[in-house]
Amino acid sequence: MTRYPNMPLHREAMRVDRFGADSPTPARETVARRGLAGRAIVRVTHASVGVTDAMAARGDYLLHPFRGFVPGYDFVGTVEHLPAGDRSGLSLGRRVAAVMPFMGAHADMVSLAPSLLVPVPDELDSPTAATLPLDTVTAFFALDALALDDGASVLVQGASGAVGAWTVQLAAERGLAVYGTASPRSRDYAERLGAEVLDYRDPAWIERLATASGGVSGAIDHTGSRALRRAVRPGGRIVRIAFGGEPGRQRSATATGFLTAAMRRYARPGERVSSVPIIVATRRSAYRRALSTLMEAVATGRLLAPLPQTFPLTEYADALKAANSGDPGVKTVLTMSHK
Repeated sequence: MTRYPNMPLHREAMRVDRFGADSPTPARETVARRGLAGRAIVRVTHASVGVTDAMAARGDYLLHPFRGFVPGYDFVGTVEHLPAGDRSGLSLGRRVAAVMPFMGAHADMVSLAPSLLVPVPDELDSPTAATLPLDTVTAFFALDALALDDGASVLVQGASGAVGAWTVQLAAERGLAVYGTASPRSRDYAERLGAEVLDYRDPAWIERLATASGGVSGAIDHTGSRALRRAVRPGGRIVRIAFGGEPGRQRSATATGFLTAAMRRYARPGERVSSVPIIVATRRSAYRRALSTLMEAVATGRLLAPLPQTFPLTEYADALKAANSGDPGVKTVLTMSHK
């Protein structure tokens, strides 16, 4: 099923041909049909932009060490082609969202397996829907990896951030006592979401938390901090979703962090790594169920989405700067122009 069975396919894409501070610019390119067998084609209307995209564009992201890729993990768009014999239940023109196991969403057209696509609820507008997929799925599976019971306590690093804000809400919904780190600028936002906030700039915040709570049952971390272990009870667990690092050293920090967390799997507290690209690639049904549930929760008002700050694809450099600013309650979203 397709709207253009014999026409050549062209798209605008943000392909990174060289690493560095300068942003890539949109390039028109032809898509080879020989690589489309068994794949859906989606016209992207909106795609989120995050700090990972900025890291990748400057060559500082472990999963994309080579040039020639298109950044962006998640998007919203409309289905324009489905492969013969497709059993996804989707139809042409259906509005869908997805997280890609590899980057490639910062383009006005993508091809991917239909099993990655999730219908967007009618009640959810596309810019808002585009703020959800990667960040909500990251928060969801990180909490699952903690395996905490109702009434347990959790620390969320960066409680007002793109992933942290969702994690705080989901943890509170699961009946967990939520502590979160934030700056004075973003404290009010994190507290509105349900976190008891600690100022991460306070050098004694870990000791204060450990003293006040006796140590939390688990923690979700994006910094790779070893000191964080002091805030978690010996029988607890830390889930690492990223590993921080100074610009120019984030690739090595991530590699070291993955190895260190693997070695501490059975330590006290234990550590786990939760990688959404790996989850999407290997646990596709679970990923689709999670994203569908999370979008419905936003559509019905159970969860609060960030405000989308939109930029056209032609203003990609400004979008990267906005994504790096970390304004609480705001998510950078690219909008695609289809001529």
